[in-house]
Amino acid sequence: MAYHCASDRHVAATKIRCGLPAGPARRGRIHDVDNVAIARALVDLADLHELGGTLPFKVRAFRTAARAIEGFGGSVAELAKKGELAEVRGVGDGVARRIKELLETGKIAEAEALRAKLPPGLLDLMNLPGVGLKTAQLVWQERGITTVDELEKAALDGRLRDLARFGEKREDKLIAAIAAWRKRAAAPKRRPLAVAMLAAEALVAEMSSVPGVLACDYAGSLRRRAETVGDLDILVAASKDDAHAIMDAFAALPGVVEVLGKGETKTSVVLEGGMQADLRVVPRESWGAAMQYFTGSKDHNVAMRTLAVKKKLKVSEYGVFDEGGAKLAGDDEAAVYEAIGLHWMAPELRENRGEIEASQTASLPALVELADLKGDLHMHTTETDGKSSLDDMAAAAKAAGRSYIAITDHSETLTFVRGMTRERLREQKKKIRDVEERQGIRLFAGLEADILADGTMDLADHLGELEWVVGSVHQKLQMPKDEMTKRVVRAIESGKIDCLGHPTGRQLGQREPSELDMEVVMAALAKAGVAIELNCSPLRLDVDEHIAKMAREAGVPVVLSSDAHSVRELDHLRYGVGIARRAWLGPAHVLNTRSADELQSWRSQRRS
Repeated sequence: MAYHCASDRHVAATKIRCGLPAGPARRGRIHDVDNVAIARALVDLADLHELGGTLPFKVRAFRTAARAIEGFGGSVAELAKKGELAEVRGVGDGVARRIKELLETGKIAEAEALRAKLPPGLLDLMNLPGVGLKTAQLVWQERGITTVDELEKAALDGRLRDLARFGEKREDKLIAAIAAWRKRAAAPKRRPLAVAMLAAEALVAEMSSVPGVLACDYAGSLRRRAETVGDLDILVAASKDDAHAIMDAFAALPGVVEVLGKGETKTSVVLEGGMQADLRVVPRESWGAAMQYFTGSKDHNVAMRTLAVKKKLKVSEYGVFDEGGAKLAGDDEAAVYEAIGLHWMAPELRENRGEIEASQTASLPALVELADLKGDLHMHTTETDGKSSLDDMAAAAKAAGRSYIAITDHSETLTFVRGMTRERLREQKKKIRDVEERQGIRLFAGLEADILADGTMDLADHLGELEWVVGSVHQKLQMPKDEMTKRVVRAIESGKIDCLGHPTGRQLGQREPSELDMEVVMAALAKAGVAIELNCSPLRLDVDEHIAKMAREAGVPVVLSSDAHSVRELDHLRYGVGIARRAWLGPAHVLNTRSADELQSWRSQRRS
């Protein structure tokens, strides 16, 4: 597909199972399934119908209902229990019946029947980056292609270029996309930060209520807020007498599909969706040492223990010990660091990138926190590809603690998502003023303006009427490095944008970043006084921690934005905060820690 603006692949993990139940449930039981999972099931049903050639109006009905459900502020499952699904816009009797079936049985029989009629590899084919439903349908119907292998061979043989919307260049891009897909598939499976965090939080919540558990938390790369996570590390403090029962409880959790091993202090399981989770039980007196040890990173721990050895101390997951074996610390993590002459370090810093030395000289930075963010400067509404209304987005942002937001729907060029025209922007600005007064939250009338292929801005002559402009690339993402760099720099130098949005265009595990000379881009941002966005959407986290660090060093302000397409996605900010902390960003480095008046003052000064 040419456009990748909305969150087209959803993070449906809100429970351990990270999605719908694996099999049928007892009839009549309403599952605790979140709105995103219900919406995803309806989108899947629409895809299956469209692949099968069902009349378009039926497909549209499922997609419309899915969009409404994803943006709905309340629980659709709760409405289903009460028989009140008609309250959700776009959910008629037919859709309501399918939702109820999904909630009662964990599946929609109609979808299962449609899936059984399709070639087994077709659904995998349509999820291949650069393909999508329409292309999968086209190559299946016109060439009989139903697998990635068949598609690759056809592209290599030049048998696709005569198809509609194809050509030699697209064949070449498809071959490269398949090669990148194979490379990712062969690599160890890692999940985006958000998926891992939601799964870990659910595990911790479950295990915290198990008898005998004195403390429970997650550790590992997730606690350090790495952008992708391999396995989950869950720690429990408990007495030795309770350890066996706690292990049994962990292995019996509803989201566990396989037990890989169970011992006296460690149990490893596989969760639905394939993620591995390891539970370790440690004595309460070793809780701090265990949290430090299993949080890592390996390089951080090696540097820390090297320092301890010089002081004739031994550090392990059980504590800090002197030469005679006397225990100096262990129950508290901060005390573990203090015992070897260091200050406690935030987990996000523990990568052996200078934090040990900063700790020794008491120069560790005060890192930005979620509570520091006063505003959110990138979000979408139902005017374009958002799932929630302007009113709902404003109310939800205020409830989340934001004191201002910018409404930044897409610009005109993106016809695929009903991009905003000048006239619609003027009408939206009037609505924004009305909502601002009623909701009691400051709203900036903004836009996510497309950076065109030559570096000029979509709606360039209108951008001066707006109160916040994000400039982003959405098309022709794989231009040569020199051309893409010139394109982005020209947009920065135009004087039309306040912030460069998701600069590399990557999607974790799905799409490679655009090639950019970031040193050149950063120099242009610094000179023009334009901010750079750390897009907090779980599949983007763009910019990454390394580029965010470059921005800090160059004095370029960073904006942490949710890029929310529904009220639920406003929570995305917390994932970006973790990446910002890994880049050693403090509140002063993040533009939207300022008040609305301070932000506008910054904008006025840089534009003058």
